[in-house]
Amino acid sequence: MIERLAREAARSSAPTSSTLRTPRISDPRCESDRAVATDHIVEGRLLRSRSGALVAALSASTLATGVTQISVPLELRQLHASPTETGIALSMFGLGMFLFEWVWGALADRVGYRLPLVLSQVLYAGGIVLLASSRSVPLIAVAYLLASGMMVAAGPLGRSFLGTTLPPRLRATGLAFIASQWIVAGAIGSGVGGQLIEHFPIRNVLYGASVLPLIAALLLLLVFMGYKETRGIWSRGEEPAPARAQPGESFMRVMVLTAAIVLLFEIGSGGELALLPLLATNQLNMSAATAGTVMFIVGLLAGLLLVPGGMASDRWGKRRTMAIGGVLSAAGFVAYAVAGSFWAVIFGAALRAIGSALVWPAVTAWISESAPHRRHALAMGIFGEFENLGVTLGPAAGGLAWSAAGIQAAFFTYAVTAVLVAVVSAIAVSGRVRAPGPVGAIET
Repeated sequence: MIERLAREAARSSAPTSSTLRTPRISDPRCESDRAVATDHIVEGRLLRSRSGALVAALSASTLATGVTQISVPLELRQLHASPTETGIALSMFGLGMFLFEWVWGALADRVGYRLPLVLSQVLYAGGIVLLASSRSVPLIAVAYLLASGMMVAAGPLGRSFLGTTLPPRLRATGLAFIASQWIVAGAIGSGVGGQLIEHFPIRNVLYGASVLPLIAALLLLLVFMGYKETRGIWSRGEEPAPARAQPGESFMRVMVLTAAIVLLFEIGSGGELALLPLLATNQLNMSAATAGTVMFIVGLLAGLLLVPGGMASDRWGKRRTMAIGGVLSAAGFVAYAVAGSFWAVIFGAALRAIGSALVWPAVTAWISESAPHRRHALAMGIFGEFENLGVTLGPAAGGLAWSAAGIQAAFFTYAVTAVLVAVVSAIAVSGRVRAPGPVGAIET
């Protein structure tokens, strides 16, 4: 499948006069002629565009995800699940995304964005209801897998929608915008969920959260009202002639490198989401409300810094920002492991937020720039599979380390993976490259 995408990239992503030309209004990927006629995209215009409306609609669903991410670990604790059982059950969140993300991307390449996005939100609501009704650790694991598999559709489709619209020089910033929404809304959901769990049963909180994806589905119907789907937009008459890719910068090479980086990085990120609430409650003896507040602050810091991190990648190049981000993330995990108070955890969260903001927009923009236009959603879905694999392995590996040497050992393990991200980025990622054409600089 990756080889097929590489052939598509060689045919349709080569920097010819056809692809470097600023698309006109007849190209439905462009929301307005004026919006793409300049490299200076005004933030207010983005927020008022269809892309901004899409991001806003998905935020309702992401709130539900935040609620589930604080609720499920605490529910497992109430069921007295062992560290190994907890790690395996929480890893189902990543496994569900791993199994389904490429499916949603392939479906969108065939039928467009509207149907998969709306359908996935309805199914996600059903998955949360199933999760709330589960009464044992195995049932929770299965329900968590199914719910995450429906939730993940917003990932490849949202990134593809923005990735095929923005000029290459601004792509990291734009993709950081939607990633920021996911993190901030998820953080708000975790914070609110923690407060609600203090006053209501966890299952009731989950039942209430299941309404949010349905609201997102209704909003998405409004967003895509009158929208012409973009599948097959590049006609054969406009198809650029095959051209040799730049030396060392083929789609296959970029896919392999970004896969390695995102896999290592998401092992730590997935483990952080799953085990940080348990570190706060088990090791630091915090209440559920305080643990929810910690998750809220962690997500809020990461979300607010993602857009500046994307700007840093666009300005300074991807190798530098990813290497620095890996080092800072490792320092954040060490701070978690040795933390003895609420504020020590927040300090670690700040380091992790800066590190994530430097790594994530850069690596996402790099693969988005290299993906073939006709299979862009599928390419982003395959890229997301390595992210999901990391999210799956993170809690499982952390649970094993926890069983062997305590929960702090899990965060030291995540620090090692972050150091490897810095090493791979510094050695294997190319420096910045200037591409001719009016769309501006393509930095790799």
